[in-house]
Amino acid sequence: MLAPLGYLLFALSHALWRGDELLQMRRMQALTAAAYRFMHRWLHLARITRFDVATQLEHLPEGACVVVANHPTLMDVTSIIGLLNGACTVAKPGLYQRWLLRGVLQGSGVIEGAGSNPMGAGRVMDEAVERLGQGFSMVVFPEGTRSPRGKMLPFGRAAFEMACRAKVPVVSVTITCEPVWLSKEQPLFDPPFQTPRLTLATLAIDDPARVDYDSRRLCQVV
Repeated sequence: MLAPLGYLLFALSHALWRGDELLQMRRMQALTAAAYRFMHRWLHLARITRFDVATQLEHLPEGACVVVANHPTLMDVTSIIGLLNGACTVAKPGLYQRWLLRGVLQGSGVIEGAGSNPMGAGRVMDEAVERLGQGFSMVVFPEGTRSPRGKMLPFGRAAFEMACRAKVPVVSVTITCEPVWLSKEQPLFDPPFQTPRLTLATLAIDDPARVDYDSRRLCQVV
């Protein structure tokens, strides 16, 4: 119900903050994070899901970092970015190219994914390293898709290559949703009987210098 009003606010903000690109990204990310926290508060009050937006991800490093996490539900992106008060991520081309969203996503520093184009992977990597160099954090799900129930898929190396090239730490976040909802096995219109509770916590922080900036080794460690 509030989606049209919310999009209008984002569109106006994007239009008003055009002068300084980096300042625009920071403001748009802060606005996005505030909107995500509002959404999760509303879901909590409506007893649709339970997630404490006052949760603290402990021991986060100052400055840019690459945040990696498992991906049990569709709520993972909104919850992490809400707690980080803004961050960059990579969006699927099909989502990024929607005309109602593209301007807002670009203004927030979101990167268009490579999709099925293998030549696009280098562009995504370059843009991610640039964002990290500008002081923005990146949120990446190394499995590349939502985690199977009770399991994790093998990790890709992209997130760890970003961290090695930009020489920033990797923050591992663990996400649990009990009972699981909005997973591939539990779709939107088949909610569990109990209210799903989403929980995030910092698992570890790894400096790529400890593995001589070798992304393969860093991936194995994480």
